[in-house]
Amino acid sequence: MGFLDGILSSLSSGSKEESQTSSVKVPFKVSTSFRPVRLRAMSQNSCDLILELTNCDSRVHMCSIVVDVPNALGFDSMGLHKKKELRLGNLEAGQKRQISVPINATNQTPAGNYRMFITVYSHYRDYSHVLNSIRKSVDLRVV
Repeated sequence: MGFLDGILSSLSSGSKEESQTSSVKVPFKVSTSFRPVRLRAMSQNSCDLILELTNCDSRVHMCSIVVDVPNALGFDSMGLHKKKELRLGNLEAGQKRQISVPINATNQTPAGNYRMFITVYSHYRDYSHVLNSIRKSVDLRVV
């Protein structure tokens, strides 16, 4: 029984550590949508990624957003730029900010679901010092 007690105590202590790390308060809420909701395959067209960022904390946060797209998409009509950083400045407590980011498909973009990654950073002092970050993935449908 001593062997099982050691295993059970290590499992229960691991779950306590997970619950403590999951109780960390996230300072931002990120909502996303697409306008239009999908892109056409094998044609040059674009849609807007609408990001709504809300400061859920009681403090002012300097924040920036980085959006990464897969190789078949881009931020320009040629599809060369795959990463975009937006520096938003200070976000007051409870303030919402809505940002529109154009995403382009080219004549070479096949049909499928494409996963994009959105990372929101909270900075202190300047943009080179990161305090906290949140990463979210969003799927864009190309038909």
